[in-house]
Amino acid sequence: MTIKRHLYFLATSLLLVSTVVAQEKTAVAVLQFEPRNISQAEAVILSDRLRAELVATNHFNVLEREQMDKILREQKLQLTGACSDASCLVKVGQLMAVTKMMGGTISKIGNTYTVQARVIDVERGVIETEVSQDFTGTIEDVQQWGMKKVVWKMVPSASLFVSSIPADADVYWDARKIGKTDLKIENEALGTHRLVLKKPGYQDYEGTVSLKEVKDYDMKVRLSVQQYQVALDGTPAGAEVWLGDTVKVGQLPCQASLPFGTYNFKFKAKGYHTVSGLVAIDRDQGYSLKLDLKRKSRTQAAITSLFLPGSGQRYSDRKAMGALYLVGWLGCMGWTGVSIGDYESSRSDTEEAKDLYDQAADAVAAQAAYEEWQSQYDELMTRDKRLKTAIYATVGLWVFQFIDAPAFFPGKPKVQAVPVPDKTGGLKTSLSLTYSW
Repeated sequence: MTIKRHLYFLATSLLLVSTVVAQEKTAVAVLQFEPRNISQAEAVILSDRLRAELVATNHFNVLEREQMDKILREQKLQLTGACSDASCLVKVGQLMAVTKMMGGTISKIGNTYTVQARVIDVERGVIETEVSQDFTGTIEDVQQWGMKKVVWKMVPSASLFVSSIPADADVYWDARKIGKTDLKIENEALGTHRLVLKKPGYQDYEGTVSLKEVKDYDMKVRLSVQQYQVALDGTPAGAEVWLGDTVKVGQLPCQASLPFGTYNFKFKAKGYHTVSGLVAIDRDQGYSLKLDLKRKSRTQAAITSLFLPGSGQRYSDRKAMGALYLVGWLGCMGWTGVSIGDYESSRSDTEEAKDLYDQAADAVAAQAAYEEWQSQYDELMTRDKRLKTAIYATVGLWVFQFIDAPAFFPGKPKVQAVPVPDKTGGLKTSLSLTYSW
């Protein structure tokens, strides 16, 4: 019994709710609009579209056309023509037991269609609302969005001011383009509408707007910058990709996500000449850039290092090693220069001591001069050894960096193992090592 009582209570509640909702909506009947310079069939289609748009507002209970025809047949009333004047609309509305009646005319002059609609208060017998709306275009335009515009003028409406950052975005309201931001949309029916904003270079904004009250609404949309994929490829694989000289994008092959604009890409790899390429992103499409780097020469690296130590390494983009060789060689040159000065000074002192020995007047003086001469000579030999060491270091470093420049040039040498027949007809493996000069 408890379950039955609950079910009975639920059914009663639903019935009461549906009754209240039905009472809140206005009962209305729409008679066929009178055609003027359009066909009867077109007038019927547009009248049906007006009924559908009235239902979509959720403000009216609209009597179906078939139900209207049935009531008229039961009352043995036939309309010899379209019913558009107030007295006719009131009479028919009383027969159909509705609160409001709608009717009117649809006319065409040139490419302009004019819809004149009247809303009659059946009880008072007066014109409550009269709407006149012009449309320039085709009959399809009138059907697709024209009749909706007429309905919006007859129901409670609101206004919406749409702005965007940045401005001048195309505004699509319920799938129809109506202008650019900043834009005020007036006399719009209460309910849910679809809003789309579009601007080149920015992501489309798509959303719904709920107009719940008769008032002015304000909406501001910040558009997100559209990112476009740029495919970057070329040779050699693994080359560094830079945007300008400051932003490293990645290594070949790779992709970059960028907004509208013009960009200068640079491809860099050790042992290759740097190449640049421009990409102009100015429309919605796929973008790509392919550049092949030209390899630098081992021979050039060797020749360059012949004149200035470290320059061959810098030429082949081994800048740290080139700087190390140059600093080391300059240090050795400085050491050699200092050693030469010390050697010359010591040689002068030694020759002076020898002259004093040669000029000694007695054995005691000769012995003392000889010892001084021997001491200066030993110092001269020490400084001679230091000078030779400095010279060897300077020359050796120069030779080593000269060999290093081509030998360790970026890029692995090609090693091939090839079977070669010998004199007996057997096969032996021959190894070859090839450098790219």
